[in-house]
Amino acid sequence: MRHHHKPRIFRLTDSVGACGTNNREDVARIQKSIIEAGYSRNTGRNIKSDGKCSADTIEAIRWYQRLLNISVTGLVNPTDIWFLEAMENASSLRRNHTNNGTLLVREGQLTFDYEGIDYITAVDPFRQPTRMPCFSRILHHPAISSGVTVGRGYDMKKRSAGEILFTLRQAGIEEYKSQICAKASFLSGKKASSFIELYGPLVGEITHQQQIRLFELSYKEKKDYAKNIYERSAADIKNALRWEQIELRIRDVFVDTIYQGNNTAKEMAIIIAKDQSRNGIIDYLRNDIYQKKDSQRLALRLRYLQ
Repeated sequence: MRHHHKPRIFRLTDSVGACGTNNREDVARIQKSIIEAGYSRNTGRNIKSDGKCSADTIEAIRWYQRLLNISVTGLVNPTDIWFLEAMENASSLRRNHTNNGTLLVREGQLTFDYEGIDYITAVDPFRQPTRMPCFSRILHHPAISSGVTVGRGYDMKKRSAGEILFTLRQAGIEEYKSQICAKASFLSGKKASSFIELYGPLVGEITHQQQIRLFELSYKEKKDYAKNIYERSAADIKNALRWEQIELRIRDVFVDTIYQGNNTAKEMAIIIAKDQSRNGIIDYLRNDIYQKKDSQRLALRLRYLQ
């Protein structure tokens, strides 16, 4: 059995940067991590990995400190774990990743399975073609209409910075990663893509357990919203089932359509309340123009109900 270990964060023996001790080996480590993190690609500026703490090296340190909401001192100390871990994430993501861990959730497995995959292809994970499914434990952008997303469907497009920070911390995601993600509030389209290119490598991967906890929090939110739509839509229908009485698979599919964005959710809720059978929902899914837009997801829902 292969074992995958979390990459060890590189350590400094002393301070590097403005007014630092600047041991040659420590400076070279910082320079190497900055180069591998994509500093040149993101800024158009270059630094050398020569172990000499130049003005360019100090400016690069300051640039990353600004991104990470760390005091912009131009100095990195051995105790600056957030900075060191972020740089390690950004410089080693292609080489190190964890691909073993639970992919089972207590509810919403249909949605969880569709909202991402759990492997990194040979392509740089932050430069995958749009036709490729998203590796979900990094920041990604599933569609041009979506926002910056992490985990299985946690889309930040319509979320405030405070909500993002609170939810990600609830899911056990590290504070500095949560702080970075909070900056993605309300972004979509090209702005979301640009954000991911810049910040994605610094955030790196979230763990399997963090992904599951985050999904549980967001799924509950969508499930409660779906329940509210159903109860309002079924209020005047005679002998309509209570939400808890609806067959689990029908309920799962209804929540899954809410997760994706269902323009005819009220119509679907009325069909569930009146028909109370899988066949009625299957007919609705097959005939609704909005459901047909994602043929792969539609096929999964139909298969789940049949």
